[in-house]
Amino acid sequence: LAYSTVSQVSYIALGIALVGPIANIGGLVHVMHQGIMKITLFFCAGNLAETLGVHKISEMNGVARRMPWTMAAFTVAALGMIGVPPVAGFISKWYLGLGAMEVGADWVLLVLAGSSALNAMYFLPILYRAWFLDAEGDWPQERHYPRAETSLALLLPPLVTAALALAAGLLASVPYSPQEWAKLVVVREFFDL
Repeated sequence: LAYSTVSQVSYIALGIALVGPIANIGGLVHVMHQGIMKITLFFCAGNLAETLGVHKISEMNGVARRMPWTMAAFTVAALGMIGVPPVAGFISKWYLGLGAMEVGADWVLLVLAGSSALNAMYFLPILYRAWFLDAEGDWPQERHYPRAETSLALLLPPLVTAALALAAGLLASVPYSPQEWAKLVVVREFFDL
Protein backbone atom coordinates (compact mmCIF):
# COMPACT_ATOMS: atom_id res chain seq x y z
CA LEU A 1 0.00 0.00 0.00
CA ALA A 2 2.76 2.42 0.83
CA TYR A 3 4.35 2.05 -2.62
CA SER A 4 1.12 3.02 -4.37
CA THR A 5 1.37 6.39 -2.62
CA VAL A 6 4.14 7.34 -5.06
CA SER A 7 1.79 7.19 -8.05
CA GLN A 8 -0.96 8.98 -6.13
CA VAL A 9 1.32 11.85 -5.10
CA SER A 10 2.47 12.03 -8.72
CA TYR A 11 -1.10 12.88 -9.73
CA ILE A 12 -1.01 15.81 -7.33
CA ALA A 13 2.33 17.02 -8.71
CA LEU A 14 1.10 16.53 -12.27
CA GLY A 15 -1.97 18.66 -11.63
CA ILE A 16 0.18 21.51 -10.38
CA ALA A 17 2.88 21.08 -13.07
CA LEU A 18 0.38 21.39 -15.92
CA VAL A 19 -0.20 25.03 -14.85
CA GLY A 20 -3.80 25.25 -15.94
CA PRO A 21 -6.83 25.93 -13.79
CA ILE A 22 -8.62 22.65 -14.49
CA ALA A 23 -5.50 20.53 -13.98
CA ASN A 24 -4.77 22.40 -10.76
CA ILE A 25 -8.28 21.56 -9.56
CA GLY A 26 -7.57 17.89 -10.33
CA GLY A 27 -4.28 17.97 -8.44
CA LEU A 28 -5.66 19.79 -5.42
CA VAL A 29 -8.80 17.69 -5.15
CA HIS A 30 -6.65 14.58 -5.35
CA VAL A 31 -4.92 15.64 -2.13
CA MET A 32 -8.17 15.05 -0.26
CA HIS A 33 -9.41 12.13 -2.38
CA GLN A 34 -6.14 10.22 -2.16
CA GLY A 35 -6.02 10.76 1.58
CA ILE A 36 -9.53 9.39 2.09
CA MET A 37 -8.97 6.36 -0.13
CA LYS A 38 -5.48 5.58 1.20
CA ILE A 39 -6.50 5.80 4.86
CA THR A 40 -9.38 3.44 4.09
CA LEU A 41 -6.92 0.91 2.66
CA PHE A 42 -4.65 1.22 5.68
CA PHE A 43 -7.58 0.89 8.10
CA CYS A 44 -8.62 -2.31 6.31
CA ALA A 45 -5.08 -3.69 6.34
CA GLY A 46 -4.96 -2.99 10.07
CA ASN A 47 -8.28 -4.79 10.58
CA LEU A 48 -7.00 -7.85 8.73
CA ALA A 49 -3.78 -7.87 10.72
CA GLU A 50 -5.45 -7.33 14.09
CA THR A 51 -8.40 -9.69 13.61
CA LEU A 52 -6.92 -12.52 11.55
CA GLY A 53 -3.17 -12.02 11.68
CA VAL A 54 -3.12 -11.50 7.90
CA HIS A 55 0.02 -9.61 6.85
CA LYS A 56 0.63 -10.90 3.32
CA ILE A 57 -1.43 -10.84 0.14
CA SER A 58 -0.91 -14.60 -0.12
CA GLU A 59 -2.90 -15.00 3.13
CA MET A 60 -5.94 -13.10 1.81
CA ASN A 61 -7.69 -15.94 -0.03
CA GLY A 62 -11.36 -15.93 0.96
CA VAL A 63 -10.95 -13.20 3.55
CA ALA A 64 -14.02 -11.35 2.25
CA ARG A 65 -16.24 -14.20 3.43
CA ARG A 66 -14.88 -13.81 6.95
CA MET A 67 -14.72 -9.99 6.96
CA PRO A 68 -17.18 -8.75 4.30
CA TRP A 69 -17.60 -5.20 5.62
CA THR A 70 -13.87 -4.61 5.88
CA MET A 71 -13.32 -5.96 2.38
CA ALA A 72 -16.25 -3.94 0.99
CA ALA A 73 -14.52 -0.80 2.29
CA PHE A 74 -11.21 -2.03 0.85
CA THR A 75 -12.90 -2.65 -2.50
CA VAL A 76 -14.37 0.85 -2.66
CA ALA A 77 -10.99 2.41 -1.88
CA ALA A 78 -9.10 0.16 -4.31
CA LEU A 79 -11.52 0.95 -7.13
CA GLY A 80 -11.11 4.63 -6.29
CA MET A 81 -7.34 4.34 -6.54
CA ILE A 82 -7.76 2.75 -9.96
CA GLY A 83 -10.06 5.61 -10.98
CA VAL A 84 -13.33 3.74 -11.41
CA PRO A 85 -16.47 5.91 -11.28
CA PRO A 86 -18.26 6.90 -9.10
CA VAL A 87 -15.49 6.79 -6.47
CA ALA A 88 -13.53 9.97 -5.65
CA GLY A 89 -10.39 8.92 -7.54
CA PHE A 90 -12.28 9.10 -10.82
CA ILE A 91 -13.11 12.77 -10.25
CA SER A 92 -9.45 13.64 -9.70
CA LYS A 93 -8.31 11.81 -12.81
CA TRP A 94 -11.15 13.29 -14.85
CA TYR A 95 -10.08 16.82 -13.95
CA LEU A 96 -6.43 15.99 -14.61
CA GLY A 97 -7.37 14.70 -18.06
CA LEU A 98 -9.52 17.73 -18.85
CA GLY A 99 -6.77 20.01 -17.57
CA ALA A 100 -4.17 18.29 -19.72
CA MET A 101 -6.32 18.81 -22.82
CA GLU A 102 -6.90 22.44 -21.78
CA VAL A 103 -3.16 23.17 -21.90
CA GLY A 104 -2.48 21.00 -24.98
CA ALA A 105 -0.73 18.18 -23.12
CA ASP A 106 -2.80 15.36 -24.58
CA TRP A 107 0.02 12.87 -23.88
CA VAL A 108 -0.98 13.09 -20.21
CA LEU A 109 -4.11 11.11 -21.09
CA LEU A 110 -1.87 8.14 -21.95
CA VAL A 111 0.00 8.57 -18.67
CA LEU A 112 -3.29 8.61 -16.73
CA ALA A 113 -4.56 5.53 -18.57
CA GLY A 114 -1.26 3.71 -18.01
CA SER A 115 -1.21 4.61 -14.35
CA SER A 116 -4.79 3.42 -13.91
CA ALA A 117 -3.85 0.15 -15.62
CA LEU A 118 -0.91 -0.30 -13.23
CA ASN A 119 -3.16 0.45 -10.25
CA ALA A 120 -5.58 -2.18 -11.55
CA MET A 121 -2.72 -4.68 -11.91
CA TYR A 122 -1.88 -4.53 -8.24
CA PHE A 123 -5.33 -4.00 -6.68
CA LEU A 124 -7.53 -6.35 -8.75
CA PRO A 125 -5.57 -9.53 -7.88
CA ILE A 126 -6.01 -8.69 -4.18
CA LEU A 127 -9.75 -8.24 -4.66
CA TYR A 128 -9.94 -11.47 -6.65
CA ARG A 129 -8.17 -13.43 -3.90
CA ALA A 130 -10.33 -11.94 -1.17
CA TRP A 131 -13.71 -12.33 -2.86
CA PHE A 132 -13.41 -15.32 -5.22
CA LEU A 133 -10.83 -17.77 -3.85
CA ASP A 134 -11.39 -20.15 -0.96
CA ALA A 135 -9.42 -19.77 2.24
CA GLU A 136 -6.49 -22.18 2.41
CA GLY A 137 -7.02 -23.08 6.06
CA ASP A 138 -7.07 -21.29 9.36
CA TRP A 139 -6.10 -17.67 9.58
CA PRO A 140 -2.67 -17.07 11.14
CA GLN A 141 -4.08 -15.49 14.33
CA GLU A 142 -7.89 -15.35 14.30
CA ARG A 143 -9.77 -13.51 17.02
CA HIS A 144 -13.52 -13.91 17.35
CA TYR A 145 -15.87 -11.05 18.11
CA PRO A 146 -19.51 -11.59 19.06
CA ARG A 147 -22.00 -10.29 16.49
CA ALA A 148 -19.37 -8.66 14.25
CA GLU A 149 -16.44 -9.50 12.03
CA THR A 150 -14.13 -7.42 14.23
CA SER A 151 -14.49 -4.90 17.02
CA LEU A 152 -16.73 -1.95 16.23
CA ALA A 153 -13.84 0.40 17.00
CA LEU A 154 -11.90 -1.22 14.15
CA LEU A 155 -14.81 -1.64 11.76
CA LEU A 156 -16.34 1.83 11.89
CA PRO A 157 -13.39 3.94 10.60
CA PRO A 158 -12.94 2.16 7.23
CA LEU A 159 -16.69 2.11 6.67
CA VAL A 160 -16.91 5.85 7.28
CA THR A 161 -13.93 6.69 5.08
CA ALA A 162 -15.14 4.38 2.28
CA ALA A 163 -18.52 6.12 2.44
CA LEU A 164 -16.71 9.47 2.21
CA ALA A 165 -14.79 8.25 -0.86
CA LEU A 166 -18.08 7.31 -2.52
CA ALA A 167 -19.76 10.55 -1.45
CA ALA A 168 -16.84 12.62 -2.75
CA GLY A 169 -17.33 10.99 -6.14
CA LEU A 170 -21.12 10.96 -6.26
CA LEU A 171 -21.56 14.43 -4.79
CA ALA A 172 -18.53 16.11 -6.35
CA SER A 173 -20.40 19.26 -7.40
CA VAL A 174 -22.17 19.80 -4.08
CA PRO A 175 -21.12 23.01 -2.27
CA TYR A 176 -18.33 22.41 0.27
CA SER A 177 -17.18 19.21 -1.45
CA PRO A 178 -13.41 18.75 -1.94
CA GLN A 179 -13.87 19.56 -5.63
CA GLU A 180 -15.65 22.83 -4.91
CA TRP A 181 -12.99 23.73 -2.34
CA ALA A 182 -10.28 23.10 -4.96
CA LYS A 183 -12.16 25.26 -7.49
CA LEU A 184 -12.30 28.12 -5.00
CA VAL A 185 -8.56 27.91 -4.33
CA VAL A 186 -7.69 27.74 -8.04
CA VAL A 187 -10.01 30.60 -9.01
CA ARG A 188 -8.41 32.81 -6.36
CA GLU A 189 -4.92 31.88 -7.58
CA PHE A 190 -5.49 32.17 -11.33
CA PHE A 191 -7.83 35.13 -11.37
CA ASP A 192 -6.37 37.11 -8.46
CA LEU A 193 -9.60 37.61 -6.54
